[in-house]
Amino acid sequence: MTTSTDTTKTTKRRGGFASKFALLITLVLVAALVIFVLQNTIHTNINFLGWNFDLAQGVSLLGAAVVGAVITLTATAALKVRRAVR
Repeated sequence: MTTSTDTTKTTKRRGGFASKFALLITLVLVAALVIFVLQNTIHTNINFLGWNFDLAQGVSLLGAAVVGAVITLTATAALKVRRAVR
């Protein structure tokens, strides 16, 4: 009969505090963003390449921030891929 000994070590997970802190900061920023959008409800006309939009200021600024974030993430991903290829 063979005996097996349990030699598995428990490893402490890294990033527990950092991930919780990042989640907390994200929730605070999302709450601030929602408050910002709800407080800026004045409608403005936006003209872009022949398109005309009538949006609330908060929504239009939120859209601009999202587009900026997408551009930043795309550029960052391209740089990471370029470094990985080297």
